[in-house]
Amino acid sequence: MNTIVFILSSSVNQNGIKRIDEFVERGYDVKVYGFNRGVKYCNKSKYVHINILASFSNNQPYLKRLGIMRKGIQFVLDDTKRKDCVYYLIGPDVAMIFTLICNRKYIYEEPDLVHTYINNGCVRNILERIDKRIIRKSILSVFRSEGFPIYHFGENVPDNCTVITNRLNKDIQSIPLVEKSEINLHHLRIGFVGGIRFKSIKNFAEVFCKRFPDFEFHFYGILDTDEEKLLFKPLEKFENCHFHGCFKNPDDMPSIYSSFDLLLSTYDVEYENVRYAEPNKIYEAIYFETPIIVSKGTFLADKVLRLGVGYEVDPLDEDDITSLIGNLTMDSVKEKVENMQRIPKEDLLNSNEPFFRLLESRL
Repeated sequence: MNTIVFILSSSVNQNGIKRIDEFVERGYDVKVYGFNRGVKYCNKSKYVHINILASFSNNQPYLKRLGIMRKGIQFVLDDTKRKDCVYYLIGPDVAMIFTLICNRKYIYEEPDLVHTYINNGCVRNILERIDKRIIRKSILSVFRSEGFPIYHFGENVPDNCTVITNRLNKDIQSIPLVEKSEINLHHLRIGFVGGIRFKSIKNFAEVFCKRFPDFEFHFYGILDTDEEKLLFKPLEKFENCHFHGCFKNPDDMPSIYSSFDLLLSTYDVEYENVRYAEPNKIYEAIYFETPIIVSKGTFLADKVLRLGVGYEVDPLDEDDITSLIGNLTMDSVKEKVENMQRIPKEDLLNSNEPFFRLLESRL
């Protein structure tokens, strides 16, 4: 069996570590290397030590970061010269450098359409062409949203592309669910769970807390940068807005989701990545039977409405937010919960048998 050599753009990426542990559980010999991006949380593999190649801040100039990463990836190549090695590259920056300096066999996983956040259209188009070349040359290319290969290729998706959506870690099954209190539309509670950074989240929470002072908004997660802290500071004046700080995943998830009625998962749709992404919040929401609110005009909104498990809103439009909250009915919320209850819990858990069968046919 081949040795799978992981190279992670971020050494603490939760979904990357999930993938590593899956390979170990399937009996693969696994080696892991990654870059420390200076984040405050620390996710670790259950089985494998992650060799840190270098440490740098995301605030460093991009070209300097690429230079550091090139040295690190060259170290990996020198350290893993056996012919049976297949490299599993997580992140477009890692993949771009790897494919420029060697021609060894690789699997490519694209967590996000990172280049779509670049304002310079010429640079963005060049990176898109490079990204598509990386995808086509891989043994397999893995996407975390059904929308990503559609973004790249439309209806002509290459046959080496596959999707592994951000479903829940199976360990969640060992943690007892916590019963929710019955929803009270006169004292509605909305929660946000995860990295707190988008202006759409801030704007929704601000409108919600201002227009509905008898309702509550709850943040679970951290503000990672000074810029994010500055963006969300105005919310501190609202007595009905609560910041609970960091949490442990999956241990704290049942109690967190029992503490609010609706989950907010709106992101800034000005970026193409957001319009095509499929965050794991939809699977968390369904698992914990908590209707989800998402941004209009996104792949996620189409899926939420198709499944009947939540609502769409323009999170930057005060009237749209007010209309959504003001017109909620018990019947509507109960219908969403009932639709969630019809979806088997096992369908929401991370299980990638088809991916491994496909991979084994190509190695």
